[in-house]
Amino acid sequence: MSNSGYCWCVNISGQKILGTETLPGTARINCATQNATIRSKTPCERARDDVINGLFGAFIPTCDAAGQYTPEQCSGSTGYCWCVNSSGQKILGTETLPGTARINCATQNATIRPKTPCERARDDVINGLIEAFIPTCDVAGQYTPEQCSGSTGYCWCVNSSGQKILGTETLPGTARINCATQSK
Repeated sequence: MSNSGYCWCVNISGQKILGTETLPGTARINCATQNATIRSKTPCERARDDVINGLFGAFIPTCDAAGQYTPEQCSGSTGYCWCVNSSGQKILGTETLPGTARINCATQNATIRPKTPCERARDDVINGLIEAFIPTCDVAGQYTPEQCSGSTGYCWCVNSSGQKILGTETLPGTARINCATQSK
């Protein structure tokens, strides 16, 4: 049907081949495959297609060109991302909040780095109190040497454990201390 956006393959008699229908905006199946064999939809493709036909705002799985789950899945409605295994199951400890650095889900040997203390502290605050201090973590998940409070404007230096180094706090609008030179 040309006006619906759906596509499917047919046999030489013009009959639809089951399992070849693709939804509007999704990758089409190559109907001219060798020996006229058509690959059945994968679990990821079936899950994606079920949601596309279902609820507005529901999570839609992302599948690669071969129909497998991509290692990173993200929710378009919430902005959260997480890593999944080859079956599409979420790997615990990999969820990232909107606007934060994502975990590299395609790491060597499919090993996922667990969240660091800084990342856990940051995530706990983001999910909690308004105007509470939110720790700043670097790309490796470690505390950045300088931490600042967005609500008060105060900044201070911290050690690698995130503990404030005494005597390094600066008032809003004053020159900051170079935290990279402070003892850890």
